[in-house]
Amino acid sequence: MKINNIEKLRKKVDIVDGKLVYLLAERFKITREILSLKKEKGLGLKDKVREEDILKSVAKLSKKNEVDPGAVVDIFKSILKESKK
Repeated sequence: MKINNIEKLRKKVDIVDGKLVYLLAERFKITREILSLKKEKGLGLKDKVREEDILKSVAKLSKKNEVDPGAVVDIFKSILKESKK
């Protein structure tokens, strides 16, 4: 593989990384809104059922997109953990 091809692929990775960061920012913004609503309504802040549903959903999507479900689930566990902060 030529160096030019590697650089082109790296630029594509950089674009995807930028999109991921943007989407994570959007997700965290929405979860802050959910947290605010839960506080207003006096609801519990943690929802284990919802978290399990999310993890099952991303595992299924991972398989469909031929990505290691274990890796994606681990990433989403970290995202969920950070969302609670």
